[in-house]
Amino acid sequence: MQNALRWALAPAVVVALALAIQGTSAQEMGMKIEIKTAITHAGFASKYDSLNEVTLHLHHVVNCLVGPDDKLFDKAAGNPCQGQGKGVLPEIKASMGTDQEYNVAWWLAHLGDEAIAMKNLAQAKAAAHIIEVQLTSMSKM
Repeated sequence: MQNALRWALAPAVVVALALAIQGTSAQEMGMKIEIKTAITHAGFASKYDSLNEVTLHLHHVVNCLVGPDDKLFDKAAGNPCQGQGKGVLPEIKASMGTDQEYNVAWWLAHLGDEAIAMKNLAQAKAAAHIIEVQLTSMSKM
C-alpha cells in the first residue's frame, strides 16, 4: 500500500519541482536580461563625449536597476528594460531579500543618480564605468 501511494504521488512531486525550478529560472533570466541591458547602457554612457548622451544612458541604467515603481525612476528618460522585468532591485529583493547583491545594486543606482545630478561629463563617465564594471561582475554570479 505504501509503495502504491509513493508511486502515485511521485509524478505530482516531479511536476511540482519542475514548475518551481522553471519559475525560478524565468525570474533569474529576467533579472539577467535587465542586468545585461543596464550593462549595455552603462557602456554607452562611459563612451559618449556629450553630457546629454551620458546622462540619458545613466538614466536608462538607473531605470533598469530600480524599476518603474521607485522614486529614482525617470519615466521621461525612457525604460530600455520595459517588458524584461520589474527592475533589478525589486527582483533581487523578491528572490533573495536585501542581501549584499541587493545593496550593491542599490548603491549603483544611487551612484548613477548622483552622477546625473553632478552635471559633470568626466564624473558621469567615471560613474558609468564603475557601474558597468560592477554590473558585469554581478552578471557572472
